[in-house]
Order: sequence, then C-alpha cells, then structure tokens
Amino acid sequence: MPTVRIDADVFEGLKKLAEPFVDSPNTVVRRLLIEKGILKEAAISGRPVQRPRSTSERVLTSPLTPQAIYEQFLLVTLERDFAGSGDKRRVTQAVIERMVKQGFIGPADLELVATGETKAENTITWGRNALKNRGLIRRGSKRGLWELTEEGRAEAASVELPKAKR
Repeated sequence: MPTVRIDADVFEGLKKLAEPFVDSPNTVVRRLLIEKGILKEAAISGRPVQRPRSTSERVLTSPLTPQAIYEQFLLVTLERDFAGSGDKRRVTQAVIERMVKQGFIGPADLELVATGETKAENTITWGRNALKNRGLIRRGSKRGLWELTEEGRAEAASVELPKAKR
C-alpha cells in the first residue's frame, strides 16, 4: 500500500469531513472520490467494498455479533473443517461462510474498518488472539497459521454452536 504525505491544513480539512472513531483518512478520500465519480464502488482483492456513507446516511442497521460467538465458530471451524490447523485467510473465510449460513453475520458485521477488512474479519482476528491468550490456539505457530492446542481441540469438540439467529 502506498504512503501518502499530506499538509497539516489538508489533514485538518479531512478531519472536518470525518466521523470520529469511524472514518479513516482513506475512507474520507474514498467517499469524496466516489461522490465526484472518479472511483466506482468496486471490489478490492475479490472482496466487495461498501461505499462509505455520509454522516447523515450512517445508521446502525443491525447490532454487531459479539466476539464470543465468533470465538465459538472459530474453534469449531478450525477443528471440523481444518483438522485443527489452517491458514488465516482460509479459516477466516470458512468461519464467515458458516456464520452467514446460520444467520449470525448481519450488515453491521460487513462494514469496513480502517484496515480495509470487514468488522467480521477483524473480530475473528481479535477472537483468535483471545483464544490464544486462553491457551486454546497455539502460540509460536508459523506466521499466518492458526493451530488449536490439545486444550483447544477438546474445547472445540464440546462447543455446541448457537442455533440460527436470523
């Protein structure tokens, strides 16, 4: 990703157009470029990009799914679909697919965060860290590889996923 340096007054102007704790400089610039017709609402890396909404358009369409739910789905998916060990991207996609199928991913979970990933993808990563801190996912695995510990495999076997939400 390229690095862009901007003047202090330009940054102050961007801040006036941004919603605090929601927009990044990139989302403000993207919104302006879309409004000017320079950028189209397109896909990046095969993933749809949601058009950043103006403050007046931004409303909560549904509550976010709690991280604890993501953690349960992550444990089960790693164990059942990946025999306890899998690549971060493939595991994340499989967790999202399973959660969508069962109605646990809503519009709010699919909004983008400053890193360019969805809130769902971001929450799965945070969930993985929480599971690692509890000793259920192995520390020190090769970068990008998520592995259940023996305790994690036992926990995954005992998890009963919640019933379909929506």
